[in-house]
Amino acid sequence: MGLAGCSKETMIGEYVDRCAVRLDIDWGPCGIDPDGMTALFYPVDGGEPSRFLTNTVTGDEVRLRKGIYNVVVFNQAAEEYSYLTIEGQDQYSTLRIVMKTTDSDWYTPTEGERLIYDPEPLAVATLEGFEVTQEMVRANLKEGKEFSLACRPEKVIFTAHLSLEIKGLHNVRTARGSIKGMADTYWIADRKTGSSVATQLVDFSEKTFHENSTTDGILSGSYLTLGRPNVTSSSWMANFFASSSDMFQKESPSSQKY
Repeated sequence: MGLAGCSKETMIGEYVDRCAVRLDIDWGPCGIDPDGMTALFYPVDGGEPSRFLTNTVTGDEVRLRKGIYNVVVFNQAAEEYSYLTIEGQDQYSTLRIVMKTTDSDWYTPTEGERLIYDPEPLAVATLEGFEVTQEMVRANLKEGKEFSLACRPEKVIFTAHLSLEIKGLHNVRTARGSIKGMADTYWIADRKTGSSVATQLVDFSEKTFHENSTTDGILSGSYLTLGRPNVTSSSWMANFFASSSDMFQKESPSSQKY
């Protein structure tokens, strides 16, 4: 993120004590094409945070008072997500992504076990110590200068791919799986997942038979996830159960990768 200056008409009226800052957000590298975004500005002195929601994904303006801010930008509005929530918005240190608990008509959780499903794509940018000086406010109001905040949000929810060697794959019509020990919280200021875990439900949609075989092959699928606790991306081996309409059930190591 950075600052740049350019000319514009002098701002007057209700914003006489604020500086116009243009949000130059580059969503290209994260691969998300949002239809809106949220920008949060947290004063480091502990004052009330400023929240800006816009349907313009780049180039829109915010107006900030003199101060030093920790800034967070993410796609969409927090209220628009169906499978996750963005909690702790009052403070930068408590801001976090939390997966919503879901229900299942085929998987019965144990006592205290939380079930989660694929969240929506989410990318986040953070900047600590973004300063708006009195000189910037004065230059904006009297000289017509505009300042910009540029950033590139990064994905915090990733696509994981699963594959499982199955003998008798021809007997499997549909398959679903449950993967235990998946992170259900991401702490934005720390840029990592927390220690809390849940069981993620997965659908499998692709069957690939081995060459010269009409019965055995690879069962595969993909899902969106925060990853494992305290990491944001990795590869791992996991045990899981897959079931089908033929009452097929198997426990086996599955290959997972992003």
